[in-house]
Amino acid sequence: MPALRRSGGVVAYFWQGKLIDPREAAFADALAQRRFRTIENAASEEVSVGWVTPADPTGDSFALEDLDAGTAVWLRMRIDKKTMPVKWLQLHRDAAEKTRGKKLSARERRELKDDLMEQLLPRVLPTITMVDALLWHERRSVLLFATGKGAREAFTKLFFETFTLPLDRADPLQ
Repeated sequence: MPALRRSGGVVAYFWQGKLIDPREAAFADALAQRRFRTIENAASEEVSVGWVTPADPTGDSFALEDLDAGTAVWLRMRIDKKTMPVKWLQLHRDAAEKTRGKKLSARERRELKDDLMEQLLPRVLPTITMVDALLWHERRSVLLFATGKGAREAFTKLFFETFTLPLDRADPLQ
């Protein structure tokens, strides 16, 4: 079981409707359907979002005991992003302009960027983000241990794709 973070924000969500009981194998199967898939060897800018467990950050196994948190269930989402470093593009563009003796046109810059993406992006490693959440089935609520807009949107989208239940952000009046 992962330890709670010492700092940072939490966002509370709730859902309406019936969710698969987290003590059943069908719950782990639903997570496995939307498991994380690696993009390490991808040759294009990509984002991969999927479920993993605290015990297995690769997304290969979903044992119910890895999700158990007493009265709650630990969910962990992994987000990998692969982008070309801007400095690489600048260095190669500057070198091309120096050998040519003049600035590149917009079309030439675009062609240079496309060529560099094809050559260099397979060698770029993705940035990895792990986002934890605690799900209480009886309370129909989830605590997401991230407050960034991108993480919130990715989590609510993945939750909906997995369980076909939309999450509503809780507010103090509810």
